[in-house]
Amino acid sequence: MGVFSGLMDAIRTKVFAYYGAATKSTPWSREVYEQETVRAIIDCIATHAAKAEAMHVVLDKDGRIKEVKRSSPYAKLLNMQPNAFMTGYDLRYKLVAQLQDKTTAMAYIKWNGTTPVAIIPVPYRNFELYEIKGGGYAVKFTDETDGNIYTLNVEEVVFLRKFYNWNAIAGDGNRPIYNTLSMIKASDEGLTEALTVANKVRGLLKQKKAMLASGDVKKSTDDFVDRFQKAAKEGGIVGVDSMEDFTPLNVTPWSANAAQMREIRANLFYYWRINESILKSDFNSDQWQAFYESVIEPILIQMGQAFTNACFTQREKDMGNRIIFASTALINASVSDKVQLIGNTKEIGFMTINEQRSLFGLPPVEGGDIPLVSLNYIKSSDMSKYQVGESGASSAPTEGGETSSGTE
Repeated sequence: MGVFSGLMDAIRTKVFAYYGAATKSTPWSREVYEQETVRAIIDCIATHAAKAEAMHVVLDKDGRIKEVKRSSPYAKLLNMQPNAFMTGYDLRYKLVAQLQDKTTAMAYIKWNGTTPVAIIPVPYRNFELYEIKGGGYAVKFTDETDGNIYTLNVEEVVFLRKFYNWNAIAGDGNRPIYNTLSMIKASDEGLTEALTVANKVRGLLKQKKAMLASGDVKKSTDDFVDRFQKAAKEGGIVGVDSMEDFTPLNVTPWSANAAQMREIRANLFYYWRINESILKSDFNSDQWQAFYESVIEPILIQMGQAFTNACFTQREKDMGNRIIFASTALINASVSDKVQLIGNTKEIGFMTINEQRSLFGLPPVEGGDIPLVSLNYIKSSDMSKYQVGESGASSAPTEGGETSSGTE
Protein backbone atom coordinates (compact mmCIF):
# COMPACT_ATOMS: atom_id res chain seq x y z
CA MET A 1 0.00 0.00 0.00
CA GLY A 2 1.31 3.44 -0.93
CA VAL A 3 1.93 6.23 1.56
CA PHE A 4 -0.89 8.30 0.10
CA SER A 5 -3.45 5.50 0.01
CA GLY A 6 -4.97 6.65 3.29
CA LEU A 7 -5.32 10.18 2.01
CA MET A 8 -6.91 8.99 -1.21
CA ASP A 9 -9.35 6.49 0.36
CA ALA A 10 -12.19 8.99 0.33
CA ILE A 11 -11.85 9.34 -3.41
CA ARG A 12 -12.60 5.69 -4.08
CA THR A 13 -16.24 6.12 -3.17
CA LYS A 14 -16.77 8.66 -5.95
CA VAL A 15 -18.34 7.18 -9.05
CA PHE A 16 -18.70 9.15 -12.26
CA ALA A 17 -20.85 8.17 -15.22
CA TYR A 18 -18.62 9.20 -18.08
CA TYR A 19 -18.76 8.49 -21.77
CA GLY A 20 -16.81 8.89 -24.99
CA ALA A 21 -13.20 8.20 -25.83
CA ALA A 22 -10.59 9.13 -23.22
CA THR A 23 -7.87 11.70 -23.79
CA LYS A 24 -4.67 10.14 -22.44
CA SER A 25 -1.56 11.55 -20.82
CA THR A 26 1.86 11.40 -22.49
CA PRO A 27 3.99 8.32 -21.64
CA TRP A 28 7.03 9.03 -19.49
CA SER A 29 10.17 7.14 -18.49
CA ARG A 30 11.56 6.89 -14.97
CA GLU A 31 15.07 6.74 -16.47
CA VAL A 32 15.08 10.50 -17.03
CA TYR A 33 15.00 11.23 -13.30
CA GLU A 34 17.53 8.46 -12.61
CA GLN A 35 20.28 10.27 -14.55
CA GLU A 36 22.47 12.17 -12.09
CA THR A 37 22.75 15.48 -13.97
CA VAL A 38 19.04 15.54 -14.75
CA ARG A 39 18.16 14.90 -11.12
CA ALA A 40 20.50 17.69 -10.03
CA ILE A 41 18.85 20.07 -12.51
CA ILE A 42 15.33 19.15 -11.40
CA ASP A 43 16.35 19.48 -7.75
CA CYS A 44 17.84 22.92 -8.42
CA ILE A 45 14.71 24.24 -10.15
CA ALA A 46 12.33 22.71 -7.59
CA THR A 47 14.39 23.96 -4.64
CA HIS A 48 14.38 27.57 -5.79
CA ALA A 49 10.72 27.53 -6.86
CA ALA A 50 9.67 26.00 -3.53
CA LYS A 51 11.08 29.03 -1.69
CA ALA A 52 8.11 31.11 -2.88
CA GLU A 53 5.40 31.95 -0.37
CA ALA A 54 1.75 31.42 -1.29
CA MET A 55 -0.51 34.41 -0.63
CA HIS A 56 -4.27 34.85 -0.79
CA VAL A 57 -4.78 38.39 -2.06
CA VAL A 58 -7.70 40.52 -3.16
CA LEU A 59 -7.27 42.80 -6.17
CA ASP A 60 -9.02 46.10 -6.75
CA LYS A 61 -10.73 47.02 -10.00
CA ASP A 62 -7.37 48.12 -11.47
CA GLY A 63 -5.76 44.77 -10.78
CA ARG A 64 -3.65 46.00 -7.86
CA ILE A 65 -3.38 44.19 -4.53
CA LYS A 66 -5.57 45.92 -1.98
CA GLU A 67 -5.63 43.23 0.71
CA VAL A 68 -3.53 40.25 1.80
CA LYS A 69 -5.54 37.65 3.74
CA ARG A 70 -2.96 36.28 6.16
CA SER A 71 -5.44 33.95 7.91
CA SER A 72 -6.77 32.43 4.69
CA PRO A 73 -7.12 28.61 4.84
CA TYR A 74 -5.62 28.44 1.34
CA ALA A 75 -2.43 30.23 2.40
CA LYS A 76 -2.17 28.12 5.57
CA LEU A 77 -2.43 24.87 3.63
CA LEU A 78 0.00 25.93 0.91
CA ASN A 79 2.59 27.36 3.31
CA MET A 80 2.37 25.19 6.42
CA GLN A 81 0.80 21.72 6.27
CA PRO A 82 -1.12 20.78 3.12
CA ASN A 83 -1.65 17.21 4.32
CA ALA A 84 -0.60 14.83 7.08
CA PHE A 85 2.72 13.95 5.45
CA MET A 86 4.01 17.23 4.03
CA THR A 87 5.10 20.76 4.77
CA GLY A 88 4.22 23.57 2.42
CA TYR A 89 7.77 23.51 1.07
CA ASP A 90 7.48 19.76 0.39
CA LEU A 91 4.28 20.28 -1.59
CA ARG A 92 5.72 23.04 -3.75
CA TYR A 93 8.94 21.10 -4.31
CA LYS A 94 7.12 17.90 -5.30
CA LEU A 95 4.79 19.64 -7.74
CA VAL A 96 7.63 21.47 -9.49
CA ALA A 97 9.83 18.34 -9.56
CA GLN A 98 6.93 16.34 -11.04
CA LEU A 99 6.38 19.11 -13.60
CA GLN A 100 10.01 18.94 -14.76
CA ASP A 101 10.12 15.13 -14.73
CA LYS A 102 6.74 14.22 -16.26
CA THR A 103 5.85 17.63 -17.80
CA THR A 104 2.47 17.38 -16.03
CA ALA A 105 1.88 17.78 -12.29
CA MET A 106 -1.41 17.33 -10.48
CA ALA A 107 -2.68 18.08 -6.98
CA TYR A 108 -6.03 17.12 -5.47
CA ILE A 109 -7.82 19.60 -3.20
CA LYS A 110 -9.96 17.90 -0.54
CA TRP A 111 -12.92 19.97 0.65
CA ASN A 112 -15.12 20.02 3.72
CA GLY A 113 -18.09 21.90 2.32
CA THR A 114 -16.60 25.15 1.00
CA THR A 115 -13.42 24.96 3.11
CA PRO A 116 -10.27 23.24 1.82
CA VAL A 117 -8.84 20.76 4.34
CA ALA A 118 -6.00 19.12 2.40
CA ILE A 119 -3.94 19.44 -0.77
CA ILE A 120 -2.49 16.16 -2.02
CA PRO A 121 -0.04 15.83 -4.94
CA VAL A 122 -1.18 13.08 -7.30
CA PRO A 123 1.57 10.43 -7.79
CA TYR A 124 0.21 9.16 -11.10
CA ARG A 125 1.68 6.60 -13.46
CA ASN A 126 -0.68 7.66 -16.24
CA PHE A 127 -4.07 9.33 -16.46
CA GLU A 128 -7.04 9.80 -18.75
CA LEU A 129 -9.67 12.51 -19.04
CA TYR A 130 -13.34 11.66 -19.56
CA GLU A 131 -16.42 13.79 -20.11
CA ILE A 132 -19.03 13.30 -17.38
CA LYS A 133 -22.68 12.78 -18.26
CA GLY A 134 -24.54 15.85 -17.13
CA GLY A 135 -21.54 18.16 -17.56
CA GLY A 136 -17.95 18.48 -16.49
CA TYR A 137 -14.91 16.21 -16.71
CA ALA A 138 -13.28 13.48 -14.64
CA VAL A 139 -9.62 12.48 -14.52
CA LYS A 140 -8.92 8.77 -14.01
CA PHE A 141 -5.36 7.89 -12.98
CA THR A 142 -3.24 4.96 -11.85
CA ASP A 143 -1.33 5.59 -8.64
CA GLU A 144 2.36 4.80 -9.20
CA THR A 145 2.87 3.94 -5.52
CA ASP A 146 0.18 1.28 -5.03
CA GLY A 147 -1.20 0.62 -8.53
CA ASN A 148 -4.76 1.51 -7.53
CA ILE A 149 -7.02 3.43 -9.92
CA TYR A 150 -8.73 6.62 -8.74
CA THR A 151 -11.17 9.01 -10.37
CA LEU A 152 -11.36 12.72 -9.55
CA ASN A 153 -13.53 15.60 -10.62
CA VAL A 154 -11.38 17.94 -12.69
CA GLU A 155 -12.75 20.90 -10.72
CA GLU A 156 -10.96 19.53 -7.63
CA VAL A 157 -7.60 19.07 -9.38
CA VAL A 158 -4.79 21.55 -9.95
CA PHE A 159 -2.97 20.97 -13.26
CA LEU A 160 0.53 22.23 -14.06
CA ARG A 161 1.90 21.58 -17.54
CA LYS A 162 5.17 22.03 -19.41
CA PHE A 163 5.72 21.70 -23.18
CA TYR A 164 1.95 21.99 -23.52
CA ASN A 165 1.41 21.78 -27.27
CA TRP A 166 0.32 18.53 -28.94
CA ASN A 167 -1.43 16.76 -26.09
CA ALA A 168 -4.85 18.17 -25.20
CA ILE A 169 -4.63 17.60 -21.43
CA ALA A 170 -0.98 16.99 -20.56
CA GLY A 171 2.54 18.15 -21.29
CA ASP A 172 4.20 16.52 -24.28
CA GLY A 173 6.85 14.68 -22.25
CA ASN A 174 10.66 14.70 -22.29
CA ARG A 175 11.20 12.37 -25.24
CA PRO A 176 13.42 14.86 -27.18
CA ILE A 177 16.13 14.52 -24.53
CA TYR A 178 16.25 10.69 -24.66
CA ASN A 179 19.00 10.63 -27.33
CA THR A 180 21.27 12.77 -25.16
CA LEU A 181 20.60 10.57 -22.14
CA SER A 182 21.41 7.47 -24.22
CA MET A 183 24.76 8.96 -25.28
CA ILE A 184 25.64 9.82 -21.68
CA LYS A 185 24.66 6.33 -20.53
CA ALA A 186 26.69 4.66 -23.30
CA SER A 187 29.73 6.79 -22.48
CA ASP A 188 29.49 6.04 -18.76
CA GLU A 189 29.09 2.31 -19.37
CA GLY A 190 31.97 2.30 -21.85
CA LEU A 191 34.27 4.00 -19.36
CA THR A 192 33.29 1.51 -16.66
CA GLU A 193 34.04 -1.45 -18.90
CA ALA A 194 37.32 0.07 -20.07
CA LEU A 195 38.46 0.65 -16.51
CA THR A 196 37.50 -2.91 -15.61
CA VAL A 197 39.62 -4.33 -18.42
CA ALA A 198 42.51 -1.98 -17.66
CA ASN A 199 42.54 -3.04 -14.02
CA LYS A 200 42.36 -6.79 -14.78
CA VAL A 201 44.70 -7.35 -17.75
CA ARG A 202 48.30 -6.99 -16.51
CA GLY A 203 50.38 -8.53 -19.29
CA LEU A 204 51.22 -11.49 -21.54
CA LEU A 205 53.04 -14.59 -20.30
CA LYS A 206 55.00 -16.40 -23.04
CA GLN A 207 55.96 -20.05 -22.44
CA LYS A 208 59.22 -21.00 -24.17
CA LYS A 209 58.66 -24.71 -23.68
CA ALA A 210 57.85 -26.40 -26.96
CA MET A 211 54.55 -28.06 -27.77
CA LEU A 212 52.77 -27.59 -24.42
CA ALA A 213 49.27 -28.99 -24.13
CA SER A 214 46.51 -26.47 -23.44
CA GLY A 215 46.06 -27.84 -19.95
CA ASP A 216 49.75 -27.39 -19.19
CA VAL A 217 49.62 -23.78 -20.50
CA LYS A 218 46.70 -23.03 -18.19
CA LYS A 219 48.41 -24.66 -15.22
CA SER A 220 51.59 -22.70 -15.84
CA THR A 221 49.64 -19.47 -16.22
CA ASP A 222 47.70 -20.06 -13.00
CA ASP A 223 50.97 -20.71 -11.20
CA PHE A 224 52.38 -17.43 -12.51
CA VAL A 225 49.25 -15.54 -11.46
CA ASP A 226 49.62 -16.92 -7.94
CA ARG A 227 53.22 -15.78 -7.84
CA PHE A 228 52.23 -12.38 -9.24
CA GLN A 229 49.57 -11.84 -6.59
CA LYS A 230 51.84 -13.08 -3.81
CA ALA A 231 54.56 -10.71 -4.94
CA ALA A 232 52.13 -7.80 -4.84
CA LYS A 233 51.59 -8.51 -1.15
CA GLU A 234 55.18 -9.32 -0.18
CA GLY A 235 57.47 -6.84 -1.90
CA GLY A 236 56.48 -6.51 -5.53
CA ILE A 237 59.12 -8.75 -7.19
CA VAL A 238 58.00 -11.67 -9.36
CA GLY A 239 60.37 -14.51 -10.01
CA VAL A 240 60.40 -16.16 -13.44
CA ASP A 241 62.50 -19.00 -14.80
CA SER A 242 64.37 -19.09 -18.08
CA MET A 243 61.46 -20.73 -19.87
CA GLU A 244 59.01 -17.84 -19.14
CA ASP A 245 58.80 -14.42 -20.71
CA PHE A 246 56.39 -11.87 -19.17
CA THR A 247 55.48 -8.70 -21.11
CA PRO A 248 53.53 -6.05 -19.12
CA LEU A 249 50.62 -4.42 -20.88
CA ASN A 250 49.64 -0.79 -20.38
CA VAL A 251 45.93 -0.80 -21.25
CA THR A 252 44.59 2.76 -21.49
CA PRO A 253 40.82 2.96 -20.97
CA TRP A 254 39.00 4.85 -23.70
CA SER A 255 35.78 6.81 -23.50
CA ALA A 256 34.44 10.12 -24.76
CA ASN A 257 36.91 12.84 -23.83
CA ALA A 258 36.12 15.71 -21.48
CA ALA A 259 35.30 18.15 -24.27
CA GLN A 260 32.89 15.70 -25.90
CA MET A 261 31.18 14.97 -22.59
CA ARG A 262 30.78 18.68 -21.84
CA GLU A 263 29.15 19.15 -25.22
CA ILE A 264 26.78 16.25 -24.64
CA ARG A 265 25.84 17.35 -21.10
CA ALA A 266 25.37 20.93 -22.34
CA ASN A 267 22.27 19.64 -24.15
CA LEU A 268 20.72 19.01 -20.73
CA PHE A 269 21.38 22.60 -19.67
CA TYR A 270 19.90 23.94 -22.92
CA TYR A 271 16.85 21.72 -22.55
CA TRP A 272 16.06 22.86 -19.01
CA ARG A 273 17.29 26.43 -19.69
CA ILE A 274 19.65 26.44 -16.74
CA ASN A 275 23.18 27.76 -16.39
CA GLU A 276 25.86 25.44 -15.03
CA SER A 277 26.81 28.16 -12.56
CA ILE A 278 23.26 28.07 -11.17
CA LEU A 279 23.52 24.31 -10.76
CA LYS A 280 26.83 24.65 -8.90
CA SER A 281 25.60 27.60 -6.79
CA ASP A 282 28.46 29.88 -7.85
CA PHE A 283 26.32 32.32 -9.87
CA ASN A 284 26.45 36.11 -9.94
CA SER A 285 23.46 38.44 -9.71
CA ASP A 286 23.02 38.71 -13.50
CA GLN A 287 22.99 34.93 -13.91
CA TRP A 288 20.49 34.56 -11.08
CA GLN A 289 18.23 37.27 -12.50
CA ALA A 290 18.20 35.56 -15.91
CA PHE A 291 17.46 32.17 -14.32
CA TYR A 292 14.69 33.61 -12.16
CA GLU A 293 12.95 35.44 -15.01
CA SER A 294 13.22 32.61 -17.55
CA VAL A 295 12.62 29.55 -15.36
CA ILE A 296 11.34 30.27 -11.83
CA GLU A 297 8.96 33.18 -12.46
CA PRO A 298 6.93 31.42 -15.21
CA ILE A 299 6.43 28.45 -12.88
CA LEU A 300 5.21 30.71 -10.06
CA ILE A 301 2.80 32.50 -12.40
CA GLN A 302 1.44 29.16 -13.63
CA MET A 303 1.03 27.84 -10.08
CA GLY A 304 -0.79 31.01 -9.01
CA GLN A 305 -3.27 30.83 -11.86
CA ALA A 306 -3.81 27.07 -11.47
CA PHE A 307 -4.53 27.27 -7.74
CA THR A 308 -6.71 30.35 -8.22
CA ASN A 309 -8.91 28.51 -10.72
CA ALA A 310 -9.14 25.42 -8.51
CA CYS A 311 -9.77 27.23 -5.21
CA PHE A 312 -12.24 29.97 -6.14
CA THR A 313 -15.58 30.12 -7.87
CA GLN A 314 -16.09 32.50 -10.76
CA ARG A 315 -17.91 34.92 -8.46
CA GLU A 316 -15.02 34.88 -5.98
CA LYS A 317 -12.57 35.55 -8.80
CA ASP A 318 -14.74 38.41 -10.04
CA MET A 319 -14.46 39.91 -6.55
CA GLY A 320 -10.67 39.92 -6.92
CA ASN A 321 -9.64 36.78 -5.01
CA ARG A 322 -6.35 35.35 -6.22
CA ILE A 323 -3.63 32.93 -5.12
CA ILE A 324 -0.15 34.21 -5.94
CA PHE A 325 3.28 32.79 -5.21
CA ALA A 326 5.66 35.57 -4.20
CA SER A 327 9.42 35.14 -4.40
CA THR A 328 11.76 38.06 -4.79
CA ALA A 329 14.44 37.87 -7.45
CA LEU A 330 16.63 39.94 -5.11
CA ILE A 331 16.86 37.24 -2.47
CA ASN A 332 20.05 35.86 -4.05
CA ALA A 333 21.50 39.22 -5.09
CA SER A 334 24.84 40.27 -3.60
CA VAL A 335 24.93 42.48 -0.50
CA SER A 336 26.41 45.35 -2.51
CA ASP A 337 23.55 45.15 -5.06
CA LYS A 338 20.96 45.22 -2.25
CA VAL A 339 22.63 48.20 -0.58
CA GLN A 340 22.80 50.03 -3.90
CA LEU A 341 19.11 49.41 -4.59
CA ILE A 342 18.08 50.69 -1.17
CA GLY A 343 20.30 53.76 -1.53
CA ASN A 344 18.90 54.62 -4.95
CA THR A 345 15.23 54.22 -4.00
CA LYS A 346 14.98 55.26 -0.35
CA GLU A 347 13.84 58.82 -1.13
CA ILE A 348 10.79 57.79 -3.15
CA GLY A 349 9.34 55.29 -0.69
CA PHE A 350 9.88 52.34 -3.01
CA MET A 351 10.36 49.96 -0.08
CA THR A 352 9.39 50.07 3.58
CA ILE A 353 11.97 49.61 6.33
CA ASN A 354 10.80 46.07 6.94
CA GLU A 355 10.97 45.21 3.25
CA GLN A 356 14.53 46.48 3.21
CA ARG A 357 15.37 44.42 6.31
CA SER A 358 13.84 41.30 4.78
CA LEU A 359 16.39 41.45 1.95
CA PHE A 360 19.09 40.80 4.53
CA GLY A 361 17.14 38.17 6.46
CA LEU A 362 16.49 40.51 9.39
CA PRO A 363 13.27 40.46 11.44
CA PRO A 364 10.72 43.30 11.08
CA VAL A 365 10.64 46.21 13.52
CA GLU A 366 7.70 48.09 14.96
CA GLY A 367 6.56 50.89 12.68
CA GLY A 368 8.63 49.54 9.81
CA ASP A 369 5.71 48.92 7.45
CA ILE A 370 5.05 52.62 6.77
CA PRO A 371 6.81 53.91 3.61
CA LEU A 372 9.14 56.87 4.20
CA VAL A 373 9.57 59.49 1.47
CA SER A 374 11.61 62.61 0.98
CA LEU A 375 9.93 66.04 1.16
CA ASN A 376 12.16 67.34 -1.62
CA TYR A 377 9.66 66.45 -4.35
CA ILE A 378 6.43 68.00 -5.68
CA LYS A 379 3.94 67.10 -8.37
CA SER A 380 5.13 68.01 -11.85
CA SER A 381 1.83 69.85 -12.42
CA ASP A 382 2.63 72.14 -9.47
CA MET A 383 6.12 73.17 -10.58
CA SER A 384 5.27 76.64 -11.91
CA LYS A 385 2.98 77.43 -8.95
CA TYR A 386 5.61 76.37 -6.43
CA GLN A 387 8.31 78.39 -8.21
CA VAL A 388 6.37 81.67 -8.00
CA GLY A 389 4.83 80.83 -4.64
CA GLU A 390 1.21 80.75 -5.78
CA SER A 391 -1.49 79.50 -3.42
CA GLY A 392 -2.51 75.89 -3.89
CA ALA A 393 0.94 74.55 -4.65
CA SER A 394 1.91 71.29 -2.97
CA SER A 395 3.69 71.61 0.32
CA ALA A 396 7.44 71.81 -0.01
CA PRO A 397 10.19 71.69 2.61
CA THR A 398 11.84 74.77 4.06
CA GLU A 399 14.86 75.11 6.28
CA GLY A 400 14.39 73.25 9.51
CA GLY A 401 12.26 70.55 7.81
CA GLU A 402 8.96 72.51 7.95
CA THR A 403 6.76 72.86 4.90
CA SER A 404 5.22 76.00 3.42
CA SER A 405 2.78 76.77 0.64
CA GLY A 406 0.97 79.74 -0.80
CA THR A 407 2.15 83.38 -1.19
CA GLU A 408 3.60 85.70 1.33
